[in-house]
Amino acid sequence: MSETETVLVCVTDQMSCGRLIRRGRERADEKNCPLRVLHVRTREKTMMGNPDISSALNDLYRLAREADAEMEIISSQDVEKTIADYARKYRAALVVLGESPRGRLPAMPEKLTPMIPQIPLEIVRD
Repeated sequence: MSETETVLVCVTDQMSCGRLIRRGRERADEKNCPLRVLHVRTREKTMMGNPDISSALNDLYRLAREADAEMEIISSQDVEKTIADYARKYRAALVVLGESPRGRLPAMPEKLTPMIPQIPLEIVRD
């Protein structure tokens, strides 16, 4: 369990998630706390043999390092529970998420909010 509050940024394996890391860095600076970046990988996605995913994750690791953030990849089929557990473990003061793709319901915030009602979510729109 972390003793210090953190800002948690949740990313996918898309290169466009760099904007989330930048927003997380801004919020962490405002709160004067560390920044953590989390990618939850489901079993149906594999990095092995997929240069696009590997390249995107390498880019995200680079962006996390540049933002002075810890980045972690966790494999899980239950993405929302994994994020909620991680947010509690690292005492997230804020969770930064990207907007869910249109037509994908229920969206991540609607699933996550009841699991961690005490932690605010910030949705970064495109």
